[in-house]
This record gives sequence, C-alpha cells and structure tokens, in this order.
Amino acid sequence: MINTVKNKWKERQRTKQDFEEIKAQISVEAVADYLMQKQGKNYIYPGERTASIKIYPESNSFYDFGRATGGDCVRLWSHIKGCDSWTALNEVRKTFGLNTPDKQHSRELIAQQQEARKRRQEAKKQKQERWIRQVDELKTEVDLLSAIISSGHCEPLSWLWCVCQNRLTTVEGKLDLLCGI
Repeated sequence: MINTVKNKWKERQRTKQDFEEIKAQISVEAVADYLMQKQGKNYIYPGERTASIKIYPESNSFYDFGRATGGDCVRLWSHIKGCDSWTALNEVRKTFGLNTPDKQHSRELIAQQQEARKRRQEAKKQKQERWIRQVDELKTEVDLLSAIISSGHCEPLSWLWCVCQNRLTTVEGKLDLLCGI
C-alpha cells in the first residue's frame, strides 16, 4: 500500500515536471502564432472573425475573453484543439521539436524561475513591512501632536501651537497619501 502511494506520488511529480519543462521551453505567443491568425495585438479563435484571445508575454499566459478561459501554452493548445492537457503536451512537444527535452537545462530554468518568484515575493513583503512601519510612525506622531495641541500647555495661535498644528496637518496628509484616502 505504501509503495503504491509512493509510486503514484513519483509519477505525479514526473508528470508535473513534464508540464513545467514545456512551459519553460515554449512561449504562449509561439503556440498562438502557430495555431491562430493574429489581428492587431490579439488573436482570432479559429472559425471566428474578431479577435478574442489576448496574449500576455510577461507572464507567458493567455486569456480568451469570448470563452472566459486562460492559462499557459499547454492550456492554449488544448483549448484551441479541443483535447486534454496530456494530449496537448505531447502535441506541443512533437510540433516544436521538444521530444527529447534537455532535462538538466529545463530544471535549471525552472529553478531560476522559482528563485525569481521567491525574490519578488520577498521584495513585496519587505515593501509591505516598510509601509506598515511608516504608517505606525506617522500615527504615533499624530497622537503626540494632537496631545500637545489639546493639552492646554500652549495657547491657541501661539508659536508652539502653530508649529504643532502645521506639522499635524502635514503628517495627516502623508498618512492619507500612504493609505490611499
């Protein structure tokens, strides 16, 4: 029983790896150019007159607005040809001469993509932490300035009161900008 589960898991990992290798080697745009006619920046679904499929090269994906579906190069092939993903994978391999993929090179590409994704996520997390820190600092300053103004220790329209009031207005403006208000 345990060996059966392990074998199924290994087979699933190999299958997933096959799809990742193809996605790393072939772009959605290349598949779209092969299968469809281009109209401007978009593509025409076979048998139609107007373009409804948009290609996104930066994410190596597509979206068919007429059928509300999208995905990667294998998904585009299966969408246009009307076949399952495994058949689409094998047809993409055959059509683009990828029958004998360089597994080491593909693994390196996949590792590089995963590392880049991890760096982007870390940068996003750091940016969010900086934002939170800035908002907290500004809120603390608003509380301090409000306390000084309302404490009664400085007379309204005195020099100190005016300085605190001006700074409070500036800090609240920065908070509004940071919070998108």
